[in-house]
Amino acid sequence: MEANQLVLDGTLCQLETLRYTPAGVPLIECRVRHESKQIEADSERVVKVEVAAIAIGDLARKLSQLNLDQLFRVTGFLAQKSQKSQQIVLHICSLENI
Repeated sequence: MEANQLVLDGTLCQLETLRYTPAGVPLIECRVRHESKQIEADSERVVKVEVAAIAIGDLARKLSQLNLDQLFRVTGFLAQKSQKSQQIVLHICSLENI
């Protein structure tokens, strides 16, 4: 298996309504905003990015309880939004308030 893991500190900038799959599994989509300073080529760079994300199961319920602009850390993996879309989505596997 090859590496595909992302750890991102950020804030919740968009949160959709909690919904359920046909099998009854909770699912929620959101956008995570990240801002930081990173070192690139020995120079400091300000990084700002928004990432589309999805949480399924108990994590979806937990995410639905967060407030916009609340700081948290997510860990997950990147995948295509669907077989027909090249858009990247972060699938959240763990979530913690920081």
